[in-house]
Amino acid sequence: MSMQKKEELLALRHLLHENAELSGREVKTKEILIDFLKKHTDLEITDRGGWFYAKKEGKGKEKIAFRADFDAVRAPDGRAKHMCGHDGHSSILAATALMISEEQLENTVYLIFQYGEENGTGGKECSRLLSEEGINEVYGLHNIPGFPENAVLVREDTFACASVGLTIRLEGKPSHAAYPEAGKNPGAATGAILTMAEGLPKEAGYQGMVLCTPICVELGDPASFGVSASEGRLMFTLRSHYEKDLEQLKSRLTKYAEEQAEAYGLSVSFSYEEGFPDTVNEASCVEKVRKAAQDAGLSVVEVKEPFRWSEDFGYYLKAAKGAFFGIGDGEDYPQLHTETYEFPDQILLTAAQVFYHLLK
Repeated sequence: MSMQKKEELLALRHLLHENAELSGREVKTKEILIDFLKKHTDLEITDRGGWFYAKKEGKGKEKIAFRADFDAVRAPDGRAKHMCGHDGHSSILAATALMISEEQLENTVYLIFQYGEENGTGGKECSRLLSEEGINEVYGLHNIPGFPENAVLVREDTFACASVGLTIRLEGKPSHAAYPEAGKNPGAATGAILTMAEGLPKEAGYQGMVLCTPICVELGDPASFGVSASEGRLMFTLRSHYEKDLEQLKSRLTKYAEEQAEAYGLSVSFSYEEGFPDTVNEASCVEKVRKAAQDAGLSVVEVKEPFRWSEDFGYYLKAAKGAFFGIGDGEDYPQLHTETYEFPDQILLTAAQVFYHLLK
């Protein structure tokens, strides 16, 4: 790749970084990417509203897709900021587009630019393209701190965990604090649920790791010491190596909450947010990633345990065989979702090389 194209890609990444947008609001981001691809490649672009894909027709019958996300996260000050490197991911896919532009390809390639990864909404919608177009294989990646710079991280089976946010709401009956027996206070039930949740991951019957992490607990209203609490809210993030275990975890916790509500004469309700499937790789596709990395002259790291964070790329892997892999940011690189993090430009073309060699 020429020095001019490399500079254009870095300029693209920095422009995306400066125009970070939250999940579902990536209007300017999408516009920047489409304009870049139209200006610098011969790929056919299809706009699907919140997201889009670029297509390069090949001679053969096989179809392969690569996916990148382009949303940002909310910084502590409330503004959108690329603290997870999605500006880099979409720039990697743009670099791949430059590499295959004007080339004669054996197979048809789809480059999927996805919105809304951080809240788990984008992957579910965009992954439908695989069945719509009859795509045979799909690949995605994430930059990952704590590993050697430019190393390719692979793992068969589960690469990233399934997770979901669970909110439990308890409602009783208010009363004067001097006569708590006249009301129904959810305090004891709240404490019991918290204690039970702490022990849930230690129970037998799970195939892999499970976590039940308290996020927020609210009880009553601090406005007056004269009113006994009548409402409670508990929020947990449930996480597991396998979706089957996540379902078991949800079932155990909600059943216990219902039992406590009945015991204390309370009503109980449940709601779920930010659900992510497990990201489970196909062994044959992981082997293709290994080979692509080796052909590109890159080192390969075999990851021993699934990453605990979640990735909505799991939806794609339920629609077609494929693999999700990592690119090392550096062993001492700042962690994702921290204010000191910014995507390392030195891995941009490395990652694109892996995608490119997966086509060979």
